[in-house]
Order: sequence, then structure tokens, then C-alpha cells
Amino acid sequence: MHKVTAARNELGPLLDQLIVQLEAEGSATQRNHFKRIRGHLYCANDDWDLTHPIIELSSCIAMGFRFSRTTAPLIRRILEKTEGLVKELEGVDPNLH
Repeated sequence: MHKVTAARNELGPLLDQLIVQLEAEGSATQRNHFKRIRGHLYCANDDWDLTHPIIELSSCIAMGFRFSRTTAPLIRRILEKTEGLVKELEGVDPNLH
């Protein structure tokens, strides 16, 4: 649970800021994408649950989104933090019930 809390604390404020900026820019599709990721992040209960939002964040560049000069630094910082979380989560096995 510590990793989940740390992920929320590290990524949550950055995602909040990104969503506000995307809304100001009128980028509804991108804003909704990151709102969904933020929702998955806040609903995560364990390390395994974190994998979904982390994969989504890691693939946002591959989706072809273009970011403004204002949002690009936020995306870079989010991806840096995401990379660190991936390293922490390597080898996490799912808890199958």
C-alpha cells in the first residue's frame, strides 16, 4: 500500500495540474484521457492495481498526442515519475484469488 500512496502523492498533483491546463487549452480528448488515468490511480488498492494507470501513462506519447509548450514539461515530469514507479514495481506478481 505504501507504493500506491507514494504514486498518488507523486503523480496526483501533476495530473491535476495537467488536466486543468488541457482544459484551458481546449484539449478535451487529452483531458479526458488523463482524467481516466487519474481515476484509475486513485482507485488503486495495491501494487498490481497501479500497473494499469502506469501503462496508460507510459503509452501517452505513442498515442500521438501533441502537447503545448505549457503541457510538455508536465508530461515529461509525469513520465519521469512513472519511470521511477516502474522500476519500483518490477517483479510485482498479481494476487490471484
